Amino acid sequence: MLDSCNLAWLEQDSESFFVSHNAHHESETTVARHLLHRERLGEKLVFPTAAERTSCETLGEVWELSVRRRDGTLEHFAGASLKTCLLAAQTHLAENYAASLAA
Repeated sequence: MLDSCNLAWLEQDSESFFVSHNAHHESETTVARHLLHRERLGEKLVFPTAAERTSCETLGEVWELSVRRRDGTLEHFAGASLKTCLLAAQTHLAENYAASLAA
């Protein structure tokens, strides 16, 4: 279970966010095909590591977090567990947020 305090970093530069688990089941397809479809739509999913993506495809499990930033951009993160998905998002968003403040 997640403590809501653990998501405070998400509100810094986010307008809204959406979390999904195993969205590929809605289309009755595999994780690999689901990820490929998302990429074809231009929705680049950020994984913590390349091995994490492979793990998702092998296990047939994927957590996804889509974040709409205050500037209107949309970013997508994924992982084999909710924890790794959130970690990828937190790391990536913190880097981008710090860079935007420095500019």
